[in-house]
Amino acid sequence: MSEHVSLQDSVAIVTGGGQGLGKTITHRLLSLGMKVAICGRTQSTLDNTLAEFSKQFPGQILAQVCDVSQSAQVNAFIDAVTEQWGTADVLINNSGFGKGSLIWETSEADWDEVMDTNVKGTYLMCKAVVPGMIERKQGYIINIASQAALNGYANAGVYCASKFAMVGLGKALQEEVRQYGIHVHSLNPALIQSQKSAQEPVDPGLIQNEDLADMVAYLLQQPRRLKIDNIGMWGF
Repeated sequence: MSEHVSLQDSVAIVTGGGQGLGKTITHRLLSLGMKVAICGRTQSTLDNTLAEFSKQFPGQILAQVCDVSQSAQVNAFIDAVTEQWGTADVLINNSGFGKGSLIWETSEADWDEVMDTNVKGTYLMCKAVVPGMIERKQGYIINIASQAALNGYANAGVYCASKFAMVGLGKALQEEVRQYGIHVHSLNPALIQSQKSAQEPVDPGLIQNEDLADMVAYLLQQPRRLKIDNIGMWGF
């Protein structure tokens, strides 16, 4: 049987790591012994997550405000991570959102906001971390895409466009960095019951945050000789 890759003391970056799916992924990686740097746009959200996880995982988590669509903020965040722990071994591009509207009724401002976060943000984060990964000849990038990256959905045109672009960017990047031992992967989940309260029952027709977090952990622990293609996930 193949031996799992040890992630102990490896450095991971999770964008949008202060809440929802990103927070669950962060907790999963911390539980594997990783050092995890999270970012997001809201200071209070990051502060709450940092305080919560620092109790269980002291010295393993760093948090900083960063709008991934802004290159200066991305570079400042990556500089802080590098100064604290060195080059990142893993990047999870999780930040993203959509706007519900017909394509011809989508405002230019809404289009730009979604594309800048979902696509430009992924590009800027990869641009910032890949040189360090190339230098070390190792690294793993996981883009949290969507079934909207593979299928068109009404009233979600800009979201679909952004997720199609994210997967295309990842596939192109994989061809560019393969020679350096760097893996690039996109996860394509269907609807997620992400922000449910503690009292809300699990909907068996929807993916749970924990399902995706477990899949991220699975991918990161596979032998590096193995390339797994983009994975689709649905509620049963």
